[in-house]
Amino acid sequence: MAAVAPGTRRIDAAQARLLDQVFDTGALGALTRVRLKVAHASGERPGHTRVRNRSDGSGTEIERHVSYTPGDDLRRIDWSAYARLGELLTRRFVAEREVPVWILIDTSASMGEATRASKLDLAASVAAILSVVSLSGGDRLYLGAVPGRRRTREPLETCGPLRGRRSLGELRRFLTELSPSPQEGDFAEALLHALRHVRRGLVVLISDFLVPPERIAPALDVIRTRGCEGKVVQVLSREDLDPSWLRGQGKIVDRETGEEYVIEPSVQTWKRYEEALGAHLDALRRDALSRGMSSIVTLSDVALERFLREELPRLGLSLVR
Repeated sequence: MAAVAPGTRRIDAAQARLLDQVFDTGALGALTRVRLKVAHASGERPGHTRVRNRSDGSGTEIERHVSYTPGDDLRRIDWSAYARLGELLTRRFVAEREVPVWILIDTSASMGEATRASKLDLAASVAAILSVVSLSGGDRLYLGAVPGRRRTREPLETCGPLRGRRSLGELRRFLTELSPSPQEGDFAEALLHALRHVRRGLVVLISDFLVPPERIAPALDVIRTRGCEGKVVQVLSREDLDPSWLRGQGKIVDRETGEEYVIEPSVQTWKRYEEALGAHLDALRRDALSRGMSSIVTLSDVALERFLREELPRLGLSLVR
């Protein structure tokens, strides 16, 4: 049984954080009954991959039968097949080894506070969805909060390795306690520092990525050169996409640095902002795609059901029973 107690009372989706909805009884039960399919992520040792291209002598799902040869493990003989066919056959199973799954979450100040419908709330929720499915599928899970601090050599706040549903309690505590860094930081440099731990497996980056794409590119290169499968989840708020809320404002304040900027509150300003943001999103998507990585842009006020139904498949991750 999982060491998590989401409670028997249904959570009011209109009031609860999206993260709490993920750990609600109904959602949690649905997620633990599905499996996460990855394209080519593998473990540290040869054969540690969850794709159907290698058979193994043990497992839970039969892939094929082969003729018995002296020296084969007698426990693998399919005696029911022998009774029907009169031929000794041994069973071969689909090789399903644990795959390291790394989920790195941006906790720099631009992600906002850990409140309902914030970017940090959605980031933690996406991490929770992928984590629950990974743990249910027998993978080895690591999570890291990338603080975006100026001193990137500070220890990374991590959780893991986690294995199995008994780790759900620890997972929930880690994600619930995430908070934005109070210090001025450099997310791109902190991300590179965090990736020094990663060797193989699936790597999911979750951030608003509101930094120049060329500063994120080195981190994407690290993921690719180490043979990892990479996924990029860009979390934005409605305010990020629509600057109309700035009408009437003469200045804006950088949430991470505290620096003030004087702006011209005009239609031309909003148009330039929208054009610049569109170019930024396209550049990040192209950078990920050129390295064989899938990416999505999702909004902080998205409903849980919609994310599972629409957003997750766009990331190239299919939840299948």
